Amino acid sequence: MASVPDLGIEIPEITQVAFVVEDIEDGMDRFGALLGVEPWDVYEFEPPTLHDTTFRGEDRDYSMTLALTTLGGTMLELIEPKEGESIYTEHLDEHGEGLHHIACFAFEDTESVVETFEDNGFPVLQSGVYGEVPYWYFDTADELNGVIFETATNLDAMTEPDRQYP
Repeated sequence: MASVPDLGIEIPEITQVAFVVEDIEDGMDRFGALLGVEPWDVYEFEPPTLHDTTFRGEDRDYSMTLALTTLGGTMLELIEPKEGESIYTEHLDEHGEGLHHIACFAFEDTESVVETFEDNGFPVLQSGVYGEVPYWYFDTADELNGVIFETATNLDAMTEPDRQYP
């Protein structure tokens, strides 16, 4: 097993656990019934609110529907990919539905965390800005048993959801 560099980053919390699903309503129904969570805040991540998007190092347009709820103080996210190729469409093609990423949104200096990941051989797989909230996903799947690590900043600027479910 190859050694993994110690990034020297202290992760204050796991803010979010996220799953990719084929159909957002079906996912909310299943997760809601089994885990007893509702309501879900549903967001349409698409241009023009979603902008400056990259995929595997290139400028690329993509969109997705997100559903967010809270379970035991942790944000639970379901993602249904819509238009364009993304790490979500890749996940569905290669693995089907399932656990996709974990995220920490509690760093004091998110940009330096992004730099540290990149400098240590964990490039940004996908990024973008939703409104005024930038986010980054890192290429950690080999080291984290298929799970990608995400961070974002300025979450106070998140807009109201497009809708709630149910």
